[in-house]
Amino acid sequence: MTYLKYLFSPIEPYFKDFYQPLDSEHKIYYEISGNPEGIPVVYIHGGPGGGTSPVCRRFFDPKKYKIILIDQRGCGQSKPSMLMKNNTTDFLVEDMEAIRKLLGIDKWVLFGGSWGTTLSLCYAIKYPNNVAAMVLRGIYLNRQSDIDWLFQEGASYMRPKEFAKFIEPLGLHERQNIVDSYFERMNFGDEETKKAALAAWCEWECALISMKKIKIDVFKDFKSTAEISYIENYYFKNKGFMPENYILDNVERIKHIPTHIIHGEYDLDCRPSGAYELHQKLPNSSLWMLTNTAHTQREWKIAKKLVEIMQKLEV
Repeated sequence: MTYLKYLFSPIEPYFKDFYQPLDSEHKIYYEISGNPEGIPVVYIHGGPGGGTSPVCRRFFDPKKYKIILIDQRGCGQSKPSMLMKNNTTDFLVEDMEAIRKLLGIDKWVLFGGSWGTTLSLCYAIKYPNNVAAMVLRGIYLNRQSDIDWLFQEGASYMRPKEFAKFIEPLGLHERQNIVDSYFERMNFGDEETKKAALAAWCEWECALISMKKIKIDVFKDFKSTAEISYIENYYFKNKGFMPENYILDNVERIKHIPTHIIHGEYDLDCRPSGAYELHQKLPNSSLWMLTNTAHTQREWKIAKKLVEIMQKLEV
């Protein structure tokens, strides 16, 4: 069953621009579509390094919402591609806040998936009074245990064949810290080694996100492959640029925000336990744990539930 049948019809943005912070080479792409007088909602993409695409606009009723898409630093239509100078979680949070002010928005709805939930929660913790509600799909809390589950030991047990391929290029010593070893290859290997590392990282991630095996040609759009692999690896090597357990340690600041949590029970990319832990600490939250469902917004049950929540949302 295709997820697209649950979404709204394709639309085009009526405004596109770049926000360039002072003293920065980064140019952050953002666009607006839907109703200029509608409820402001900002789509916060995953990765980090995933970028947005036209389908991201289609989760929202264009008559009800003013739809804002932002490509985070170094990816998507933002420039330069894969620039990691001044590229941390704090900078991404401040980019969001600067764009909110630029657009004259009082409060907006945060709509984030995967890493987008991490960034949404970090933004809300920093600027709780600027958030009307949060709709979060595939919770990622960015603890060391979450990183280890993804790239060291955990998901490896669920996809053993794909994991064996992922670590095949690494020596026994390199396998003791897979994130660091891939960082070395992506940054200091020859061009062939770099390209192979970027492709292998992306293929491993793709093995975890869907109930069905995804056949993807990582070389077809290698810019996108390289961005998500390189930026993800850089962030995870640096622990997401936040203290251990930062989100759960600071939920007191966001307990008043209406929060809707959607998670697939067979999500191998972001552990379902994280969604449950967050829900337990947020009294103003709702949790939908969807059966026979994995991670991506392309899962039909996830797409259907996201649209349903946005249709009912009142702020």
